[in-house]
Amino acid sequence: MVETIELAEYETRFARAQPTTDDARLADRLSAHGDASARLDVRWLANNRVEIRASSWVGVVRFSGFEVRIVPKLAGGALRVLQMIEYTNGVRLLTHLPREQQLPANGNDLFELIVMALIHATRSLIRDGLIRDYRPMDDTLTVMRGRLRVRDQFLRRYGSFHRLECQFDEYDGNIPENQLLAAALTASATCVRNDRLRTDARILAGQLADICEPPTRDPEWYFQRIHYGRRNKPYQPAHDLARLVLNGLALSDLTIPSSQRVTAFLLNMNTLFERFVTRLVNDSLNDSPLRAAVQSGFRSVIIDDTTGNAYSAIRPDLVVVDTQTGDRAPVDIKYKLYDTKKLDTADIYQLFTYAYALGGGEYARRAGLIYASTTSTTGPALRIMPAAGVTDARIYGVGIDIPRILEALGTLDPQPVYAEVRSIVQQLTGLACNLPAPAGVANVSH
Repeated sequence: MVETIELAEYETRFARAQPTTDDARLADRLSAHGDASARLDVRWLANNRVEIRASSWVGVVRFSGFEVRIVPKLAGGALRVLQMIEYTNGVRLLTHLPREQQLPANGNDLFELIVMALIHATRSLIRDGLIRDYRPMDDTLTVMRGRLRVRDQFLRRYGSFHRLECQFDEYDGNIPENQLLAAALTASATCVRNDRLRTDARILAGQLADICEPPTRDPEWYFQRIHYGRRNKPYQPAHDLARLVLNGLALSDLTIPSSQRVTAFLLNMNTLFERFVTRLVNDSLNDSPLRAAVQSGFRSVIIDDTTGNAYSAIRPDLVVVDTQTGDRAPVDIKYKLYDTKKLDTADIYQLFTYAYALGGGEYARRAGLIYASTTSTTGPALRIMPAAGVTDARIYGVGIDIPRILEALGTLDPQPVYAEVRSIVQQLTGLACNLPAPAGVANVSH
């Protein structure tokens, strides 16, 4: 019986385990490298003990003797994570989950939930008929097809005409749209533990293997070649699920026999939360005088006095701009436990740097912070007090309750939650948002 160790984001647990070579190799791939922080910090201790420390990455990591599940408790569970992805990407994912099966909102195995949705989305596409398209082909044939590649014929088969170097267009299903699904289902079938899901994934992967052959497991290779239109639009939800599977399994070695395989499926909640809040803020500021610029770089802020050139750039997650006055304020987005602990010193320095760099003039220097929280909360509110005694810059933080926000977005009228977000933005930045809130909606207190 494999022991299951469950922990939330940023939680630490200890367990008993004796690592194998594959366990040590996987733990090393999950650890910090260079500027990249650890996805899961696993330390092998004396007396066959192991220390497991989670970060913002959630999912399932399977070692030879135990399984680690990092549950997205701040987001409200695995289904809430899929809802965040739905809203962020503007596609429907939960509709591809089977209605006859009980799916609790706090389900623990995010990987199995995503694989389940991918299987049902792929089944729907196969039922409706997979698309085919023309693709250029080069081949050596005994009869002429398409056009002759004269140069290759001359160099390879000079004076011979029983073999012809041809170039032609092949009409089949071996195209990126189908290859991406085949790659994700093949990877899912080798890693998922649930017997039924593994069987279903293998069957669908076999059906797709009859018409296509995936050249790579890198999802970005496919998305660089896929351009959505009327014909392939129905593929988009399945492709988003396939991307989640392949990105999440990027650190798994799928060449190891399944009986010995150690795998990791992890999603970065910090990245997802940042994209979710960015979309939420932009939707909320529609028809208001405020606009949010995403990941705007400012190079002329930190200058090298020796050369007079830009030394480094700053890149806030959001810069909220008042289109009427030109005033602006930076806002950073963090998937951290700031409702229960102080801000990290590095984040404080970063926010004050943003405030000094982008504020000034008649408009006070300030920066905002939006973080994930189990309840809607305000704070902290920090300021720098120089020796002269005059406040130079301020930081304001607000925590948003992700499950409650998602519940409100799922209603027929999301305007009340948009009004609440506008009030949060106004509180963080000090910029006036004159769009009136709907009747009966309370603004966040200042």
